[in-house]
Amino acid sequence: MSHGPFVDALVKVLRQSDRYRLSAIVEMANLSPDTRKELTTFYAGRSWPLLQQAQLSNLREVGPWLICSRPGSGVPAQYDFQWQLEQGAPGAVVGWITSALAQEHLAQHLSHGNIVNGPDGQSYLLRYHTTAALRALDTHRNLPGVSEWLAPIHSWWVPVANPHQKLWLRIAGGDRQQANHPTTITLDEACWTALAGDPLSYQLAEMLKHDQSCPTLTVGCHGTRLGMIQHYLAQAREQGLSRREDLTTYVVMMARNGDQLSKTAAWQDALAATRDQQSYLTDNVQTYLRSMV
Repeated sequence: MSHGPFVDALVKVLRQSDRYRLSAIVEMANLSPDTRKELTTFYAGRSWPLLQQAQLSNLREVGPWLICSRPGSGVPAQYDFQWQLEQGAPGAVVGWITSALAQEHLAQHLSHGNIVNGPDGQSYLLRYHTTAALRALDTHRNLPGVSEWLAPIHSWWVPVANPHQKLWLRIAGGDRQQANHPTTITLDEACWTALAGDPLSYQLAEMLKHDQSCPTLTVGCHGTRLGMIQHYLAQAREQGLSRREDLTTYVVMMARNGDQLSKTAAWQDALAATRDQQSYLTDNVQTYLRSMV
């Protein structure tokens, strides 16, 4: 079995010190009830729900869980754990963490990120383990509670959208062996906006999830589908598109035809006509790309 860049990077961290233990965040809602039961039984004593607050108890079983490698296991055993969990929880592993903090304490520590203060002073549930949320928190470490919350993490890998392969982004923590009780994370308007994301991306993710003509968007994982749509929307805006209709057409066309579409002269002509003539991309697609519609 060949290693990819992500596994190589993960193993490199584990080899730095025998202090580090590998853990995974598993989105239980992505698994069947039988598979959830199999996982929690197999990893009994080293798996914990992350929605630990009493008011979240009704969501606990289907929320994110921390599942950990066996205490005291060496690098080969932790590598095996990574591979086995990917096979046993297909499409549900949404993060990998290396930390020197005892794993039960790590689960307890991470759970402090569930409830945050919004800029309006109200309390909100934060799905901090998603890629979008972690990237937003990573870029707003100056906010109260964020750096303390990331303090016991050495590395946290989250999936990033890519039409060709599964890629993992590393977010660095404070790499502390001990963790103090973190203060509640308090968001400002800028972080709140970053966490809210683009409403259009969520609408398209829902609209296209069963569209068989868009194979890259019919994946089972909502987060991956949303990430791909955000990836295409960012490309569309880089191309100078801004109207909702044009952005939607761009996403659908890219999802249907893949990145090779961007290399065709006809597609570039359609984009240029949309920018230069202020005509709609859907009309220009009909004109320049009849054979691809």
